[in-house]
Amino acid sequence: MRIPSLLDLETEQHAVADLPFHGSHVIIGTPGSGKTVMAVYRAWALATAGRDVTLLTRSHLLHQYLAQMAPDLTEALHTTTFHRWIRDFWRGHFRIDPPHIDDEGWCYDWADMQRDCVLREVRSTASLVIDEGQNLPVGFYQLCRLLGVNVTVFADEAQRIGDEESTVSEISRCLGVHANPLALWGNRRNSREIAMLASEFRTRNQCEMPVPTRTGSTPTVLKVPSLEYLLTGISRYFGAHPERSIGIVCRSTRLVRYVQSGLTRLGLSQYTQAYVYDDRYRKTVDFSTRPIRIVNTASMKGLEFDSVFVPDMDAYTEDPTGVDARLRLFVLCTRAREDLHFAHRGPREPAILSSIPESLLARHVG
Repeated sequence: MRIPSLLDLETEQHAVADLPFHGSHVIIGTPGSGKTVMAVYRAWALATAGRDVTLLTRSHLLHQYLAQMAPDLTEALHTTTFHRWIRDFWRGHFRIDPPHIDDEGWCYDWADMQRDCVLREVRSTASLVIDEGQNLPVGFYQLCRLLGVNVTVFADEAQRIGDEESTVSEISRCLGVHANPLALWGNRRNSREIAMLASEFRTRNQCEMPVPTRTGSTPTVLKVPSLEYLLTGISRYFGAHPERSIGIVCRSTRLVRYVQSGLTRLGLSQYTQAYVYDDRYRKTVDFSTRPIRIVNTASMKGLEFDSVFVPDMDAYTEDPTGVDARLRLFVLCTRAREDLHFAHRGPREPAILSSIPESLLARHVG
């Protein structure tokens, strides 16, 4: 975790820090532009000004990351998840859980919630700062405006993967924001080579991604005989680069557990931690320790690692021209700062990678 000091912020970042404390604001930016950093600073500035501010996101893992990113800033902040905030707010005003339209209680009945708030004349003086705001539903932003909540949203439409998400224009409209979104465009995370590969997965509606000047190694795709062979390679890589954080991004929760077990057998248990939301033994990640972190694709947004390994490219069998498939690879690529490695065991390279030129993606056989 690396957060710059206020003195290190660039001009466009200072423009975000200097936004008025009243009203709602929308900030957009590409991966690596510093949205998460500025979300922390924005929440800190509001808290310093005496506002009742909460820093939130939808992802439970990203919430942990935000809470740990800058202890000297975030210790004064309340950080939580979208679902926890909604439920705490509703229970505080209505003494019951919020109405929902699914059996599990994760999809809320926004129309009923708005009606109940109007009938009870519920208002709020809260201020919310939301990271990865494209992940939240339109109904939530409509409710915030109805309640009088001041909201600062950091969003990137290029990372809209999943159901019940919002476009930037929908967010602005629901919050009553008429000004154009403030933009963070520089790529402060990826090497030039990683950014250029990520751009190969852009869809028609995405803006062109800035190409950094910092150079690094060419991303690779490895054909490996077995997963154990790859894990042995990751173990050797960690031995050569113990100062780097390593993200192993798996398609399935089952593989997350399997990879953790495999690295434990290789003697890396004290350096490894895995995240599985509904597993009490794997529900918490300490981003200051155990630099090898194993997550699934559903939890990767907003995170970053020095090196990223994708062990199961054979699982990416969707139509490689589909928007969801391309967005998923785009987001995955942009998690890596220095090194990016894909791996597959099948006889053929996955279709979504096969058209990438050798100059952007080096091929190796294990």
